[in-house]
Amino acid sequence: MSNYVIWEGTVVRFLTTKPFATFAGTAVDPDVVTFAYTVQHAEPVTYTYTNGTGDPTNTIVRDGTGLYHADIDTTGLAGIWSYQWAGAPSAAVGHDTTKTKVVVEGTPLVISATGVA
Repeated sequence: MSNYVIWEGTVVRFLTTKPFATFAGTAVDPDVVTFAYTVQHAEPVTYTYTNGTGDPTNTIVRDGTGLYHADIDTTGLAGIWSYQWAGAPSAAVGHDTTKTKVVVEGTPLVISATGVA
């Protein structure tokens, strides 16, 4: 788990720091990639990228085989965040038979300009 301190109002790029991979270590694009974050334990905000069609919100961007990023604006969202990248095979798409799992999780602290979370 990674911990960060970020100033509120910053656009933060959350990356998959390692590619999604097969058990043998070969980079692979899961059928479905999700990025989810919560602030102060509120309801999670989740974005979904489907292999072949992408993310309709254009939040999750594919950078290369198994590598993705999401840019999130922290304006008005001070507090303790938690985030998670996950990849999974999909019966509907059926390409990824690798059973890819979570790549990275973290807990950043977003601080307002006054220094109070």
